[in-house]
Amino acid sequence: MKYGVSTLAVNHLPLEPALRKISEAGFDQIEIVAEPPHFWPGDYDPAQVRAWIEALGLSAPVGHGIFSHTSPNAAALDESVRRADVERIATCFEPLVAIGAEYVVLHPTGYAKDYTTEHRKAHVDQARRSIEELAVIGGDAGIRMAWENLPHHGADRPLHDLAELRALIDDLPDHVGLCLDTTHARICGHDPLEQLNIAADRLFCLHLHDCDGEHDCHWVPGRGLIDWGPFIDRLDELQFAGTRSIEVAADESTFGQVLWASRQVAGSWEDRAS
Repeated sequence: MKYGVSTLAVNHLPLEPALRKISEAGFDQIEIVAEPPHFWPGDYDPAQVRAWIEALGLSAPVGHGIFSHTSPNAAALDESVRRADVERIATCFEPLVAIGAEYVVLHPTGYAKDYTTEHRKAHVDQARRSIEELAVIGGDAGIRMAWENLPHHGADRPLHDLAELRALIDDLPDHVGLCLDTTHARICGHDPLEQLNIAADRLFCLHLHDCDGEHDCHWVPGRGLIDWGPFIDRLDELQFAGTRSIEVAADESTFGQVLWASRQVAGSWEDRAS
């Protein structure tokens, strides 16, 4: 099974040279981030981006939806804000489909600091409304949506546990599923392997990166505390057919080494399954 890399690793570069660096590192699959300076809706012609991707021998089966640049919150208590954010989130669907993406990873909540125990249920109810509305829009656009577990950072941010998130989407159409972020699980006190087993047949996408157990480090797998062997073996036992994106962070001085190390890890995992 093939492993790709998120364009997050080359977030300091414009999109075309970023894609080139990923290709030069030996990857042939990407998760493209729909945020500046990369595939922000309206900034690039999807036909041109698809041409770049294909010319480099890459594929982009998954995109990461809008999450930071305009700080959308699918669980906002203010209904006018929630509706506006649903519309904003959906703007990336058609451009992603146009470059060949099958999946879009989405965040069910806004920033962790905005959540309190008092309003937890209300936020979950609002998230459900947004997920339902985006399921209709995504279905019409022809894209499958993977809702991601997010870190709580010590606040009462809901839906960080895939058991809760799966329960929220389980009765929705089969183009609605989950994205498991391994570090988000680990720093919230969840075992990534257990979260994998919970998501199981509703799992569409993976964000694979390592951490120190406390921070959202976006390290190359193997640098931190996550026990990768059983996790990767279980993926193959499940015959997981979705996307496997290494989601590492780097800057101008480190991206070359980070991409190289990520490709070495990806190669070892691909060999493990063969």
